[in-house]
Amino acid sequence: MKAGTSVILLYLYLSIGMLHAQQTCTNKGLPGKLVQDYFSVAQEYALIYNGKEYLRYEKETTNHPYLLYAEFKEGTISYGGIVYPQVPMKLDLFRDELVLQSPNKLYPVIAEKERIDYILLNGYRIINPSARGWQNQIGNEYVVLLSDNIYPVIKKYLITYEENVNGLTVEASFRIKERFYVIKENTCYPVKNKRALFNLFPDKKKELGQYAREQKLNFKKQPEQAFVTIVKHYEALSR
Repeated sequence: MKAGTSVILLYLYLSIGMLHAQQTCTNKGLPGKLVQDYFSVAQEYALIYNGKEYLRYEKETTNHPYLLYAEFKEGTISYGGIVYPQVPMKLDLFRDELVLQSPNKLYPVIAEKERIDYILLNGYRIINPSARGWQNQIGNEYVVLLSDNIYPVIKKYLITYEENVNGLTVEASFRIKERFYVIKENTCYPVKNKRALFNLFPDKKKELGQYAREQKLNFKKQPEQAFVTIVKHYEALSR
């Protein structure tokens, strides 16, 4: 295990250990025991908790900035080539941070982004665009990989924080927008609507339009499903 891992974990665990130490100050070996207990619980998962402590939002908001759920949900993380299943986590879209619930629920920890290969969470596959060389086109924030065949389809979240005055109170909230892209010849094309999508595949535009009608795809209300369905159909037609 890396030396840096034990240093970070030591910091995390000893922070809470100070509280115990006030009650058990006669136990000279407490710090070492705490670290030992931590690794005993974390075992082979300890490496993924080698990150900074996640700071909770101080101000209450009317909604949350996390991917689907504000609560920790079990997911899978591929970290440094090693796959860790059933890890409690949530993705903070505003801060662009993957938050892991540490063993014994002591501290939420931010996973080291540069070491993450992919994340499986809430039914989505999430990646870092730099892993595919897309960062110069769409930025380096986490994106959802909706389809990953010949023409990958990705969804990116744009999150902003807002405060609005309502009478004598100030309401804070997050504005969440979705942006979709299709990767063609290693170029990320923004797809806002059906026309933009069909224009990427002019050789099969007629067939795609007919298929969209047959499947009763709704590009306005369910763009995610519609975009993925059309791209997959085009890939099938092109074989």
